[in-house]
Amino acid sequence: MTEERFGSRLRRERERRHIALSSISANTKISVALFEGLERDDVSRWPSGIFRRAFIRAYAEGIGLDPDAVTREFNQRFPDPELAAASAPEVKAATTAHANTVLRLTLADGGTPFIRGRVIPDMRRRWAAVASDACVAFAIAVLVFLASGKFWAPLSVTALGYYLGGILLLGNTPGVCLWGRASEETAVAVAGTKVPRWVRLITARLSSRVSASSPMIDRTAADR
Repeated sequence: MTEERFGSRLRRERERRHIALSSISANTKISVALFEGLERDDVSRWPSGIFRRAFIRAYAEGIGLDPDAVTREFNQRFPDPELAAASAPEVKAATTAHANTVLRLTLADGGTPFIRGRVIPDMRRRWAAVASDACVAFAIAVLVFLASGKFWAPLSVTALGYYLGGILLLGNTPGVCLWGRASEETAVAVAGTKVPRWVRLITARLSSRVSASSPMIDRTAADR
């Protein structure tokens, strides 16, 4: 018996879970036509680079599969055109050796509104994440100062509790979780999809607040 095709296996798993492509498209804002092509082993219309990886991960998460395993086999079977053009001979040989790797289908962990352990590629968003965390910690310390008349000790305790609590509960600081998700949504939007309106509103408001609070943060650092 011949090995079942990659796209056919994905479609079978999706249908077994009774998940419609239109539902995945509505949740990810990615065209149904791209997912239909994937299940036919036709990715000629798929973008390259970070968008390509974001789309296949979104599909895998949408049907409840391990996105890392699905992405690995997808990259082996359908190499990124940009990477293939610049790849070294040894990289091409390794890709051919793993071309027949069987996809291991495992259920992914439950969904979460935060992105844990992700790296924010945009330096401006990294500074925005740092400023967001600093503003929250500073605001809490100011409230304690107004109530107790003490500032530096509450600020130190607040900063420590804020960062330790964020890492313990969310896997990262709230600022990194928020701006990391904004980075991923922006990557999908650049590829021709639409970012949800509530994400754009929150990002715009946070950006304006960070810009307004930056002078206050600089003065605080100078006082120290």
